[in-house]
Order: sequence, then structure tokens, then C-alpha cells
Amino acid sequence: MSIRIVVTRAAVRTALIAAALAGLTVPIAYAHQGQNAGRPHKPTPDELAAFESAKPAFQRHCFRCHTTAGKNAKPKALAHIAMDSYPFGGHHADEAGAAVRKALGVGGGRATMPADDPGGVSGDDLTRILAWADAYDAAKPAAKE
Repeated sequence: MSIRIVVTRAAVRTALIAAALAGLTVPIAYAHQGQNAGRPHKPTPDELAAFESAKPAFQRHCFRCHTTAGKNAKPKALAHIAMDSYPFGGHHADEAGAAVRKALGVGGGRATMPADDPGGVSGDDLTRILAWADAYDAAKPAAKE
């Protein structure tokens, strides 16, 4: 005998928001992700210092959608990158540096973030966020073959 449980998207969103409000990081695996999807590494001191330097820029440009307290927070944004705590959560948590670079249009491609001002991150804010992304990537353990 088998039992089929149907889970709606709304139920998943509600669970993700409840977990984020409780301060939990929820690893989410999607088919396009590797086995460590949603599982960030342990930050190094250099990465933490880079994050602290970039945090005001993240607050100005990202937190309004990517934190549960953000005025424009939506379940989809929180599922991708949840910035309520550090290291970030969401299904791009294990590739946060690359995901942020791509969203900001760094290294080719068109900027898609911030959603209300694509490409609006510039100057010192962009420099600090990119320094964090470099420190994040440098701190990640090498992928196991």
C-alpha cells in the first residue's frame, strides 16, 4: 500500500517563511542544484570581515526583498537567497557569491537586481559586495570529485 501526500506551493511557501521567521536555515534541493544545494559552508574570518564591510550595501539594496522583515519580501525571493542571518539561506546559499554577481550583471549578462532598480548597485556598494563575493568563493571548500 502506498500513500500519496500532495503538498501545495502555498504550503511550502508558508513553511519557508515560518522557518525563516524562526531563524532557521532550510536547505532546499532543486533538480538544477548539486548535492549541497542550500547548504552554505562555514565562513572564514576573512569572509566574515568582508560581509561586515558589505552589510550596509546589502541592507540598502537587498534586504527589502531578501529578508522576512523586508517591505517587499516575497516567498520566491526568500527561497532563492534569504538574508535574515549569515551565512545566507535559500537554495542558492551554496553559490551565493556567483548568484549575487550574476544578479548584479557582473561578468557579463544583464543586471536583474535589485528588482526595482536593476543595475542600481554601483560605486563603493558594488565594490564591497564584490569583495564579499570573492571572499565567499575563496572560503568555499573545493568540490569533491
